Amino acid sequence: MAGLGFAGAVSAMYPNSYFYLAFLLVTVSAFWTVPARGRRCLVLLASVAAYLISGGIYLAIPLAMAGIMYVCSSLATGERRKPVFCGWGIALILAILGYFKYRDFAVANINAVLSGISLPKFTTRPMDQLPLGISFCAFTAIAFLIDTAQGRIKRQNALDITTFLCFWPTALAGPILRFRELGPQLAFQRTWSTEMLLRGLDRIVWGLVQKNLIANSLDSWVREGFMPRAIGVNSTVDNWFLAIAFGLQVYFDFASYTNLAIGAAQLIGVSLPENFRFPYHAKNPSDFWSRWHMSLSRWIRDYLFFPLSVRSGEGGPGYYLGLVAVMALVGLWHGAGWGFVAWGVMHALYLSAYRIWQKFAGDKGAWANGAAVNAFWRIFMLLGVMAAWVPFRSNTLAGALQMLKFMFLRFRFGQSYSINFYLVTLLIAAFCVVEPYLAARMGGLEKLLAPRARLGSIFPLVLRPALYAVGLFLFIVMDARDSAFIYFQF
Repeated sequence: MAGLGFAGAVSAMYPNSYFYLAFLLVTVSAFWTVPARGRRCLVLLASVAAYLISGGIYLAIPLAMAGIMYVCSSLATGERRKPVFCGWGIALILAILGYFKYRDFAVANINAVLSGISLPKFTTRPMDQLPLGISFCAFTAIAFLIDTAQGRIKRQNALDITTFLCFWPTALAGPILRFRELGPQLAFQRTWSTEMLLRGLDRIVWGLVQKNLIANSLDSWVREGFMPRAIGVNSTVDNWFLAIAFGLQVYFDFASYTNLAIGAAQLIGVSLPENFRFPYHAKNPSDFWSRWHMSLSRWIRDYLFFPLSVRSGEGGPGYYLGLVAVMALVGLWHGAGWGFVAWGVMHALYLSAYRIWQKFAGDKGAWANGAAVNAFWRIFMLLGVMAAWVPFRSNTLAGALQMLKFMFLRFRFGQSYSINFYLVTLLIAAFCVVEPYLAARMGGLEKLLAPRARLGSIFPLVLRPALYAVGLFLFIVMDARDSAFIYFQF
């Protein structure tokens, strides 16, 4: 993967580790033991502890960002209200993000140019490790400052701001929060309920299964298939299966973290926004981005794309250039590499093509929205999304281009991997197809049985414990302790 590295992660605090689950048990138990007035400080202490265990040297980064948020928002909401201070705060946060995440990338590209014109290169010490969750932290902080400048957030105290930014379930890989979503819940006044416990456990157990059973089962094949030596011999079928396998891996891996985060927060009475809604069931490229990494999508929509589209006008050349620029930035947000930029630009082209079609089809009658057209966009979306995962995952842009060439332009046949790779990929893809229907049936079964006197106890006393037991068994059996979450690098 372009720029992929997990050296900064400490495996003890991976949310699918035994240590983290023990940490969660102790924290939740302590949370419901202390008085309500002490819960905010307890959550902040737990969040600081999670950062220290994960990579203590970089705890200063979220604390510095929280300090910037507090000082700038206080100046912007004071008696003389000067929103310009929020702009300065955003500039400082972007400077921190740029230094720690993009410095090496910028230096490498500048040196490449200097080398081409025979000028001396810059010599800098490479970053030892990428601070965990720095991009999520930065976007959360920027959203807070923009909302403050626009009058959506009143002045907040330093404790609430720090707890909001460092909140341990979401600090490392989201969802990206708005203060108006989490801020009102920071009083932690919600009372204990068995329903809350069970909903949180549902998410945690399913998240553990998604990570250990589904995402990790594809990891070794994906790693092997995207190595430079493999790219040169992969067949067309191999490349398509590798693109699909990584698309499934990254979805279930990230959805797993999201479920673990939502479940952990729910155990202390905090509701977090959803981040995924069966994205591979999207009807078109636009629908995909309303289902994939939803907290990032709405951040980009509200703070980048809408302001740009208002200035450039909808439908003109400026609109589409703005879309390409925004999606290139989305790619760059994921990682400091041209492969990530290519991924973003590919999605911009898909979105542009669909938007142009919408304008064309607006007055063309029913056929333009018929079954054949809808099927075309669904297939286009799936093939396009899977193809875009290739530069996202590839170690180099040249390797990605070579894989894409043999996927679309030059066809090479053969089988480079064991039959198990192809079968497991197809099996997980089939599960992905039926996933929303299974989720709906499970929810419907619980609602169906609940009102019935004799059957009402079957789900809570028999089915749910059985599902927990099976899920935890699969989690333990398929445990791979060195397998980090993909989005931890961002």
